[in-house]
Amino acid sequence: MNPTLKKTVLFLTIIFLTRFVWARSNIFPSGGRSEGMGNAFISQYDLSSAFHNQAGLAGFDTLSVMISYENRYMISELSLRSALIGIPTKTGNFALHFSAFGPAKWMESNLSLAYAKQLSKNISGGIQINYFGMVLPEENKTLSSVGAELGFIFRVTPRTFLGIHVANPFSVPFSTASYSEKIPWNLRVGCHYLVSDHFTLAVEGEKAEGSNPVIKMGMEWEAMKNLFFRSGFNSGPSKLFAGLGFRYHFVKADLAFNYNQYLGTSPVFSLTFDIK
Repeated sequence: MNPTLKKTVLFLTIIFLTRFVWARSNIFPSGGRSEGMGNAFISQYDLSSAFHNQAGLAGFDTLSVMISYENRYMISELSLRSALIGIPTKTGNFALHFSAFGPAKWMESNLSLAYAKQLSKNISGGIQINYFGMVLPEENKTLSSVGAELGFIFRVTPRTFLGIHVANPFSVPFSTASYSEKIPWNLRVGCHYLVSDHFTLAVEGEKAEGSNPVIKMGMEWEAMKNLFFRSGFNSGPSKLFAGLGFRYHFVKADLAFNYNQYLGTSPVFSLTFDIK
């Protein structure tokens, strides 16, 4: 791409993301499985629940590691990288993860520690502490902030699960003498239904501070043993989602794509290793 055109596209993209309160928010989902389902993932039990609803971390029982990469709109400067480790214990499950968005000169990052526990046969809960970092090149400073998240998953019937999650209802603003910005709060509510042992439907609503509500829908189909096909739809900026996953022994690979009618396609890839 022509360097001038690339800079123009990058500038317009940042403005577009800021419009939807995604720039400088660090409220970014990660993982190919959830992305393939349109991020309608609030009631799922999965290692990547650390990026969606920490209550879902109560569902794993082996030491696990996940790495994920998203090439947002095929622009390397807008890439999202994340690494996650899940640690099961007798008193509950822990997860430590780090994510980074953008190049080093204006990178936004998030270091988080999560804890989840099965509170009863039908209820799990999770909490998370976030440490946000943001490079402010115009002032040659690195700013930081802290926040927290809380979520629950309820097993309503043997095949129906309901999830609710709130992120950063209170956070410390980024601030300098000439700049001040707060991490926006984010509320998500949704459910999924196991149509069969091999087919799942999910729906979710999300509201972030300063933006319009978003409706998400997704599905996952295990077409054959350990091979999964996924699709999703959002009412937000990126409308269409699709993906596939494959599990081989202790390794899970997930590939997904989301499509924005103005900015194009974003591929997402993640690898998860279950360490016995």
